[in-house]
Amino acid sequence: MSGNAGRYESSGDVRRFSITHPFHPLSGDEFEIHDLVTVGGVRLVCHITDAATLVSLPVSWTSLRSVDDFERVSRGRSLWRADDLVELRGIIDAHLESSATHDQK
Repeated sequence: MSGNAGRYESSGDVRRFSITHPFHPLSGDEFEIHDLVTVGGVRLVCHITDAATLVSLPVSWTSLRSVDDFERVSRGRSLWRADDLVELRGIIDAHLESSATHDQK
């Protein structure tokens, strides 16, 4: 985490976030943002606990994550995205073709 890359710059306003991941023990709790960083391609939000410990969480587990159009429209009613199902079908078809070709030899 070198330099200011991915660093959260405050304009004087205290920014806060809440943990939204349903299985996190602190889900629903709110914290002050200390920093936003990217490590290994994963966006993390950092906060300092009451015990003065720096803790980082994936942004996708928090209220800071962006909601894409599919999530906004489906409002949790669909378990699968149409694009993902089409991609899965392509993978299955390729696997079946490969298996059929292998069986013919």
